[in-house]
Amino acid sequence: MLRAESVGPPGKRYFRLRARGEQSSAILWLEKEQLYELAVTIKQLLKTSMRESGLEGMPDIVDTATDYDFKIQRLAIGHDEATGNYMLLANVEPDSESVAIWVIPDQLDRLADIAFQVCASGRVRCTLCGAPLNEGEEHICARTNGHHPLDS
Repeated sequence: MLRAESVGPPGKRYFRLRARGEQSSAILWLEKEQLYELAVTIKQLLKTSMRESGLEGMPDIVDTATDYDFKIQRLAIGHDEATGNYMLLANVEPDSESVAIWVIPDQLDRLADIAFQVCASGRVRCTLCGAPLNEGEEHICARTNGHHPLDS
């Protein structure tokens, strides 16, 4: 099982991939931009449109002892043509410990869908400049040359 998640309130979120297999589990921390690019890359790799994969009712990963818990420095995707499965290979740093996660195409496609949802679920953005809006704080948009605060 492989899932993308965010932890914390909008504006102060941390992003991770949680994986659980038959023999081990991992929590792999990454930046929001890395998660988004992973989702884009997966979609391009699978050459699919945003479709339902049939894995809607995937159960949540329960908190249990985690074998691996680290921030990803490098992430690669591989494909085994013989089985049709894909591998995510996460490294802490070059020439160090890594975690390989094998998934079927539908699971990988679903991961990308969830990653897009997680990335989009943050703070509301200003319609003019695209900057994130913090609740309770006044936003003076650069596109208005700082003269007119926007109504929230």
